[in-house]
This record gives sequence, structure tokens and C-alpha cells, in this order.
Amino acid sequence: MDQHLPPTSIATLMEQMAKMTSQREQRELERALLELVGAFLQSESISLYGVRHAESLPELKLLQVSGEDDSLISPEGCGWLPAGDDARKAIAIGRENRGPWQYGGHIWQVIYQKNNIIALLQIEHGALTDDELGFLTGMVRIHENYLRLLYDAERDMLTGLLNRRSFDARLYELLDKPDYQHTLALVDIDHFKLVNDRYGHIVGDEVLLLVAHHMEQVLGLHAQLYRYGGEEFGIILRDEPQLAMTRLEALRENIATFNFPQVGQVNISMGYVLIGGQMLPANVVEQADRALYYAKENGRNQTCAYSQLLQDGQIVAKVAHEGDIELF
Repeated sequence: MDQHLPPTSIATLMEQMAKMTSQREQRELERALLELVGAFLQSESISLYGVRHAESLPELKLLQVSGEDDSLISPEGCGWLPAGDDARKAIAIGRENRGPWQYGGHIWQVIYQKNNIIALLQIEHGALTDDELGFLTGMVRIHENYLRLLYDAERDMLTGLLNRRSFDARLYELLDKPDYQHTLALVDIDHFKLVNDRYGHIVGDEVLLLVAHHMEQVLGLHAQLYRYGGEEFGIILRDEPQLAMTRLEALRENIATFNFPQVGQVNISMGYVLIGGQMLPANVVEQADRALYYAKENGRNQTCAYSQLLQDGQIVAKVAHEGDIELF
């Protein structure tokens, strides 16, 4: 590659960079990064993998890949798979060297978020020049900075869980594509007001943090977790209701047996419903909330399914009037 790019190439790259820095959604930001890197390196193939660790072993999920016509596609239905030997080696090297390097016939580049490797770039390309190395390193740093901004914008400041804005967006997304089975659960800490009144808000905040921590430990690989508001949390599980019930009960029991500092025992109540076939997001939230309300009004420290309460005659379905508009 020439040491100095022609003006037209510089203009193209600046346009791609402006596109990348205008994104406000993580997937679109990732796509813009691949377009920018692909335009600069003129690589034959470029792929982006999500990275997570299950029981300390790295797993990969294909997020974006360049097609035969150099267009980018987001593969549907790709799940998490154990990382291959080359990818495992690349991730291990990335913990010591955050810059791009060549290994196994590819250029590899890890992407960090809050000191954790969350993604891995795999690029078909020959040995990189100093200019190319510097460019790729710089673009990934800019990308990581924007990831941090997006992370902060969608997170609850106290617990680090996803916030209400993120919850609303995800629920709309799921209802727009109802061919996947997901379950919504609403969680409420029992008698939380008494905790604040008796021990103060600092201790109350610690209880919220610990409940969030238990949610991440028990459900982190299976669900998206949200601070819905106050002492209430939202959980979107990638499970049908029966398996969701098993996971939610494991969470409830985990919290009930934990000794919270200064407070002692803390319990939670939960209500859940299958997401799908609903006209409006507010309908789904209302049904989960009705199941939660029943749990709290009938003993607390329990998990209730909206569908089961209907079947048992414990609650009566509300009639949705056509044309009604409900907002969060």
C-alpha cells in the first residue's frame, strides 16, 4: 500500500469514519467499523465474532461477515460455539498485546470493553505495513471509546444492569420478530421500603447491588437483565416458560438463602409471561406485572406464571379494545 493515500481515498475513509461515529446502536457501530476497516485494507474477507467465556473457556458467535460482493451480512441463527484453536490462541495473545497481529494465516484484533475482551476481528490480509498497523489500532481504539459511551448510555448507574430505555427497545424488537420464544419476568424485592427505612439508603443500595449480582451469577448466560425502576427488575429470558420457571426459581432460592450484610434475609417475588402474539409491548408488561402483583399479594417470595394464574382462575384476562394505544 502506498505510504500516502490519494485525496479520493482519504475522502472515502473520512466519510466512513463519520458514518461510524454517528451510530447509536452497537450492531450498527460494529458494521460501520468493518466497512471502514475493509475499505482501508481492501481485505478479501473480514469477520467479527462476539466473545464470551463459559466456565473459563472462550466461546464465539459470528456477528458480522463480508459477503462475496464485499457487502456485510449479519448471519441469522448463529449461536455460541467453542472457539477453535486459532481463535483461542488469538484471544490469549490479545490479553497481552492489544494491537493487531498475524497468526494462523489471518490478521487478528481483539476488541475490549471495560477491561474484558468482547469481540474478535479476523481479517484475510497479508502482512500489514506500519501505516496499516497504526490505522487498524487507531480505529479499534475509537470503536472501543464509542462502545463505552453506548454502554454507559444503556446501563443503570448503580447496578450496571441494562436500564429502562434499553428494556423498552429490546421488548419492541422482540415483538417485531415474534418467531423466537422469549419470556419476560418482572422482579420485585419484598419489603424493600422497610430496608431503606430501617437501615438507610446506603444499605438499601447495597441490597440492590447484591440482588443484581445474584441475577448476573444465576442468569447471566441465559437472559438480559434490567433495572426496571426502584427495587424492580426486568428479565428477558431466551427460554420457553417451563425452562424459564426453573431458572427463575433457582434465582429466587439463591437470593433467599443468601445472608445480606446488616439486613440478613431478603426475598424476591416474580411474575412472568411468554413474549409473543401481543399487539403492544404494554400488554406484555401488564401481564407480567399482574402475575407479580398476585405473587406479592399472596405470600411473597414466590414465582407466578401469568398463564397458570389464568388457567387456575386466579385472575381474569383483560379485554384489549381494538384501537387502544398504550405507552410505557
